[in-house]
Amino acid sequence: MQTDSTPHILNYLSTIPRSGTWFLRYAVSFVCHMHRGGWVRDRVTGERFGDPKGPDFDFKSFNGGPLFYSAEVFSPKFLFMGHTVCPGFSRIAGKAAWWRETAFHLPGYDYFRQGFDYRFTPVNLGPEIHTNLREEDIEEAPWQDARIRIALVYRNPLDQAASYYHYCINHSNASYSVLRDRPLADMPFADYLFDYALPSYAKQFLSFQEMAGHLPQSVRLFRYEDTVGGEGAHVLPLLEHLGLLPSVRRTMVCEAAHLARSEHLKRIEKEIGHSLDSFQSKGGTHMRHGASWTSLFDADMQSQAQACLHGLGVDTSFIAWPLG
Repeated sequence: MQTDSTPHILNYLSTIPRSGTWFLRYAVSFVCHMHRGGWVRDRVTGERFGDPKGPDFDFKSFNGGPLFYSAEVFSPKFLFMGHTVCPGFSRIAGKAAWWRETAFHLPGYDYFRQGFDYRFTPVNLGPEIHTNLREEDIEEAPWQDARIRIALVYRNPLDQAASYYHYCINHSNASYSVLRDRPLADMPFADYLFDYALPSYAKQFLSFQEMAGHLPQSVRLFRYEDTVGGEGAHVLPLLEHLGLLPSVRRTMVCEAAHLARSEHLKRIEKEIGHSLDSFQSKGGTHMRHGASWTSLFDADMQSQAQACLHGLGVDTSFIAWPLG
């Protein structure tokens, strides 16, 4: 087992759950793999992308995160991709009294406060399988190192909550499907939205919103609706903010985004026999890209959600509201 014990600086691509996390993880991973001389076969069309003389992408050993070795593709050489509160926010979190008093309603929103042994943080795509991270370094680095880049990709909170609601209902792990001793399937969506989903959304979102106000060159927010699921050009501003090197062919980003489309990833799930999120859901896949949830909410509920988030300090003008 190879472990890099030296603490490293890294850039951060965080998402609010159900905001294109796996599209982004695979798009970035495909770019790294192809730029290093590998190739990926499209399981839907049979087309091959990259150098056919190089190695194929190993889906079975790839676990998807949270840390990616991105040397030669991004600067610096490690990129975090997952769910987290904005690094550095702890310094200013006291300005919102409710923030420290409000817990996330489910595990996984804040990777760096999950109690893992971060001296052995898993690494994908690199020569070492672990590296050493320290929470105090993560919190101080954005304030001290102007090279660090941080991004949040966020979906509108109504679609995000509806997608997560269905994901958790169908999850095989009771930590997700049972909420405070109550099966989530027995809970009306409106109760879930206002009592649980929106406070968690606001808690994560606000950390990035406030840090972007203090460090606008380092921290940026990207809407899911503008970034995920379209042509590769849509994801380019995000990846360039995160340090995508000029030597990386931009058309390769478009190819990687194409390979990360939902239809293709579902075909890969079928091939390897399990969900790509590493937690087998009852439905066999965690992806619901393109699903419509508008039957769960109406204009009145949207107005109430806007008022709720506004009351928690969220600038709701940043959000692409589904009902206008």
